[in-house]
Amino acid sequence: MARSRPGLALLAAALAAACGDPPSEPARPPPEEWQTEPHYRIGDAVRGDALFGIVPYLRVNPRDGRVFVLEAYDNLLSVWTPSGERLFTVGRAGEGPGDFMMPYRVHFEGSRFYVRDQSKFTYFSYSGALLGTVPNPPTSLGYQGFHLKIDALTADGSFLGRPSMGASVELGLFGDDPIDSLPVFSVRESGGGWVRDVVYWDDIRNTFFALTYNGWLTFPGQPFPDAEQYELDPGAGSVVVSRVAGEHLGPGEAELFELSAVADGARSVGDTVWRRRLAFEPLRLTPEMVEAEVDRMTERHVRRVEEGEAGARVRASARKDIEKSIHVPGEHLPAVKTFTMASSGQVWILSHETLDTLDVWYSVERGDDGSPPRRVLLPDWLFVHDATDTHVWGVWRDELDINYVVGRRLVPRS
Repeated sequence: MARSRPGLALLAAALAAACGDPPSEPARPPPEEWQTEPHYRIGDAVRGDALFGIVPYLRVNPRDGRVFVLEAYDNLLSVWTPSGERLFTVGRAGEGPGDFMMPYRVHFEGSRFYVRDQSKFTYFSYSGALLGTVPNPPTSLGYQGFHLKIDALTADGSFLGRPSMGASVELGLFGDDPIDSLPVFSVRESGGGWVRDVVYWDDIRNTFFALTYNGWLTFPGQPFPDAEQYELDPGAGSVVVSRVAGEHLGPGEAELFELSAVADGARSVGDTVWRRRLAFEPLRLTPEMVEAEVDRMTERHVRRVEEGEAGARVRASARKDIEKSIHVPGEHLPAVKTFTMASSGQVWILSHETLDTLDVWYSVERGDDGSPPRRVLLPDWLFVHDATDTHVWGVWRDELDINYVVGRRLVPRS
């Protein structure tokens, strides 16, 4: 897909926490532009003090700047200073106390943190001492015969998660209608039983599609998705949602909103905590972009087929299926490709904008309903795992496929 520099016009609009469509504000000046420069790198292949495997989750503790690196396939969490001093490691493969089974989340909570794996939440002190575990809620709390995939545990003991159905069920491949939305639940124990509340219904349409080739069934992600996306914040006891499609949203517009996932004296589960509407300059989705994406996906998903006439038939069939299955949201690209919630409370939005080999991200402060987002240019290899006010953190892979954890310093773009 050709890269081109879009215009820099950006409008930011506030929305009060009341019901109804969010109104747009008058145009604001373009935001300041930021870029990054190399600063921290954790891992030294020569000394051998850190040869990271797959890093699915990376968090920076906003209290002291320590870097938490979770390696799921090694069932290991290591904790570092930003300058690369390893402080301690926890975890090993197993089902006992302090063991992990494919961990995938870290959450900071007061004077402790927990690691989430498939079956439990394991709590540690900030020195690495094991404090205890909390098991999953009972499987009887499922939804329409499917168990709940619990991803987070809040400070008041509420579990947050969504039904786990599998792509084939969600797409209706067994004869049922496709599923358009799924509930995000807040589950808590009360009075000797369990209470399950719906925080919100997540619109999952146009997320992925089914592709069968050469006897294999795969589920590629849609290249231009306009489905809703959400992130859980156990600390705030809330769910943050990004929405880019709807009658009240025009080209280039997106809506961020935060919903309470726990009940307290001021709010009920599902109440709106914060909402904000953003408007970026619309970017056209051209037929050439769609065709290039079809070519890329065909090569990616059928590259292992045999060569020659038989392989050509498989590729042609797969390409035809991809052409029919790709969701084209309209004449414009969705305003948001994906977003990340930083430990510091910021929302980092990846747009479809590019500048040479740089991706364009926008940083929005949670709870802020008026300040222009910060526009940040990042190398296209850097996905934002976490960020502070001064640094962006991610993973860099060198030419030998060795992974390093890197923190790049934010600097104004001259």
